[in-house]
Amino acid sequence: MANNLQFDAVIFDMDGLMFDTEQLGLEGYRHAAHQHGYNLESAAFHDIIGRTVSDAKRLLQEKFGSDFPVEKIREGRRRYLAETRNASGIPIKSGLMELLEYLKKKKVPLAVASSSSRRGVERNLKNVGIIDNFKVIVCGDEVTHGKPHPEMYLKTADLLSKHPSTCIVLEDSLPGIEAAHAAGTIPIMIPDMQQPTEAVRRIAHAIFDSLHDVRIYLAGNWSESPQK
Repeated sequence: MANNLQFDAVIFDMDGLMFDTEQLGLEGYRHAAHQHGYNLESAAFHDIIGRTVSDAKRLLQEKFGSDFPVEKIREGRRRYLAETRNASGIPIKSGLMELLEYLKKKKVPLAVASSSSRRGVERNLKNVGIIDNFKVIVCGDEVTHGKPHPEMYLKTADLLSKHPSTCIVLEDSLPGIEAAHAAGTIPIMIPDMQQPTEAVRRIAHAIFDSLHDVRIYLAGNWSESPQK
């Protein structure tokens, strides 16, 4: 972790980073699987955190067999999440709004790069009133290769008209940090459901407990204004 940090843009993951939805999503999988006769714990779905829909489907069928009814379980999960959202709203991660406000004041271009679908990403961002903060949004159904492949972050940097090396990436998942590193960005991890491995600690620029800590770090270590 170095002082005199230089960057031109910040790219946000969504689930588990901006919104406290990873645990909710895993619980949705467990609930839906139980309805289809599979008595599984939420931890059984841990490996699909940060993955695109297609990659999650492949991993689940590799783990539980080709007959595992992924589409039916995903539909059950969607209903579970919708019911929870309607009842309780979308849980926002502590420090998100303050970080967005700080970056807005500094006129830093922002983007979202999420493994979730465009429909889900835009719905969540609109529901909490922050979609206009982001110049670019790239989603899991718009790339050929999901995280940990670097495609999503390379595409996002390109749409921002920024070199990847000048983009900070904020991630909560191991595949996300691996993707950000492979793309040549500045990966910062704020762990949620997955704790950093030794390999991830070696490639992450920094690891923080919260988005509050990220804002404090940027305010204290940013050496110059971003280039427009």
